[in-house]
Amino acid sequence: MKAKEMAKVMAAMMIAAAVTGCASQAEATMNSSARNAAIEQSKPIRTEPEQRPEWVDTLPNSPTVLSFVGSAGRYATATGNTGARYYAEENGRTQLVDYYGTLMVNQARTHAATYGITSDVLAPQIAGQQLNERIAQNVAQALAPRSYYTLVYLDGTNREAFEVYVLMEVDKALVRRVIDNYGQEQAADYAKKAADEQDAARKQQLEKAAEFFGGNLSSKLGF
Repeated sequence: MKAKEMAKVMAAMMIAAAVTGCASQAEATMNSSARNAAIEQSKPIRTEPEQRPEWVDTLPNSPTVLSFVGSAGRYATATGNTGARYYAEENGRTQLVDYYGTLMVNQARTHAATYGITSDVLAPQIAGQQLNERIAQNVAQALAPRSYYTLVYLDGTNREAFEVYVLMEVDKALVRRVIDNYGQEQAADYAKKAADEQDAARKQQLEKAAEFFGGNLSSKLGF
């Protein structure tokens, strides 16, 4: 290749490299801008109240009041039946119901294993579901919202979106009463079945199941 032609080739290569470099730099700048925008979108533009309440991270401890923190986000509105507050409150009530259902399953399973009670006599999952339903019917609606913490963001269309935390409280005496009433009903049912049972081994299992539910069931659940 002649020197003149070689010079033309080298010049073309240098121009191509410069163009590629500019394109890469522009792409990098765009990616950086997108990352920065994403970072900015992950930060709230304001919070209400301005200071994050302590209860969001640490539940209050009270001898008379039971507390849960519900959460929901992000929704287009903060209030109303489709707003973040509504769903945060529903989340708090779900936590209440699930909490005691889980306690019941664990304690019933331990009691059954300790006394050799078979699942056809005492089924922990069924007992947990029954208590779930009782709590949902008689306690969940009494779990009242006390305070809200709202984080306000901007969505992709530059509209506000709301994320909410809510502190919800219920009287512990009400929870104990509902749990103990449920336990006494179950204890009476098991005692009747035990009295009518002819098989000695099964009769003993029914009696032990009645013991578990009898008395103050709430205390057996550590409440």
